[in-house]
Amino acid sequence: MRKKFISIVSACALALSVCACSSSEKTDVTKYTIEAVLSEDNVLTASVVCDYVNNTDVPLKELQFHLYPNAFRKDSKFDPVPASKAAEAYPNGKSYAEMDIKSVNVGGKSVDVNVTGEDENILSVALGRTLEPTEKISVDIDYTLKLPNVKHRLGYTDKSVNLANFYPIACVYRDGAFVTDPYYSTGDPFFSECAKYSVKLTAPSAYECAFTGEVVSKTADETQTVYEIKAEHVRDFAAVLGKYQKISGLSGNTIVNYLYYSDEHPEAALQAAIDSIKVFGDLFGAYPYKEYSVVQTGFIQGGMEYPCLSMISDLYLGDAQTDIIVHETAHQWWYGVVGNDEVKYSWLDEALAEYSTMMFYDEAPEGYKYTFDAKRADALGAYILYCETYKNNGMGVTTMTRAINEYENETEYSYMIYVKGALMLDDIRNTVGSDKFVSGLKRYYSENKYKIAEPQNLIGAMEKTSKRSLNPLFDSWLNGNVKLYSSN
Repeated sequence: MRKKFISIVSACALALSVCACSSSEKTDVTKYTIEAVLSEDNVLTASVVCDYVNNTDVPLKELQFHLYPNAFRKDSKFDPVPASKAAEAYPNGKSYAEMDIKSVNVGGKSVDVNVTGEDENILSVALGRTLEPTEKISVDIDYTLKLPNVKHRLGYTDKSVNLANFYPIACVYRDGAFVTDPYYSTGDPFFSECAKYSVKLTAPSAYECAFTGEVVSKTADETQTVYEIKAEHVRDFAAVLGKYQKISGLSGNTIVNYLYYSDEHPEAALQAAIDSIKVFGDLFGAYPYKEYSVVQTGFIQGGMEYPCLSMISDLYLGDAQTDIIVHETAHQWWYGVVGNDEVKYSWLDEALAEYSTMMFYDEAPEGYKYTFDAKRADALGAYILYCETYKNNGMGVTTMTRAINEYENETEYSYMIYVKGALMLDDIRNTVGSDKFVSGLKRYYSENKYKIAEPQNLIGAMEKTSKRSLNPLFDSWLNGNVKLYSSN
């Protein structure tokens, strides 16, 4: 996700004023079959059949599913909207989601609905038997979801509907337990395996839609449109609906779309997406999906990435919008294809996406406002000023190795993860040389495609290509020892 800190220097000034899938070779993966109907009053009636494959190495007696929409319910413990942005996110007053799990069936047999978790954010499903490694089981969940009127990943405005993280999604099993982090307001609190999706969505006919995956059929009458969508090797599924205009182009063999409702220069946004797909494909490895959509929508941050789909906030146009599009497109590689735990290791995809955005301007055709050198200089200047302020306040400089809920606020998170993260990767690049750095990213991408990566996967890829020991250098940045203070 691209935070709302678009201009790094101006953002720093604002902050200071406030401060004084496992392997692609798998023979079988989990599949979601979703049928959903969206009403005119923004209520989703849905069923999800999860054909879950136990790709762990241990027997399982239960499954757990994230219920991300419950974060938007009344009296939730963790509000997904930061308090500082509440007025902006809820222009019509506070609005809540209502998610009602109607029934759960396992292998055709009804089981109790058991909502648990730190913030009623988990659906625990007893299997009634032991699911051995490589075995499959079918879990059928029926539910309704009243969407909140909010400018966020899940919600509606008068111009668009965002359907992201809207269905029960299987928790990742790691280190002897399911990972059940709640929906924190800082960063992107998501973590999931790649899976297959077959989705049937019925929506009001006035809407144009963009999806994760490929639309394989579309039927419409005067009141509604029925879409059937297929997607494979994607980390999750999302859709955006609205009364859009749509333009399209090609980047190699990839169809690239731009959907918008308020943009005097839509061709520039489309071209940024087309160029990004090409540049990042050349740098890191081919984009593996047939279609990619960039969609203008109501969102309080700059943008948000989903497989084959990026939400771009309607707050930004022009050069700022272009920068967001490039950043979110970089996430198609870093988070989308190469996954990671975005709560525990948020820098792993965000720093890569931010630095990839900087690299884009060195490789892209002429005509873009930004340059690599200018963006790097902005990042360095902002980081030095940030560090000096915190040093003078006796607060020190924090590390990049904390979970997203352990940062003091969004400002601290943004400077540690985006700005410092990009500077760290630039230091690595200068240390090993540009050619070996790019080769390292190619290796990291190819070795971790559709998998869940951890920091050592990136460090190891860089060490293999450069034939140098880089753990100490990474460690000095990640653990807060690098302080690029000015000499004054």
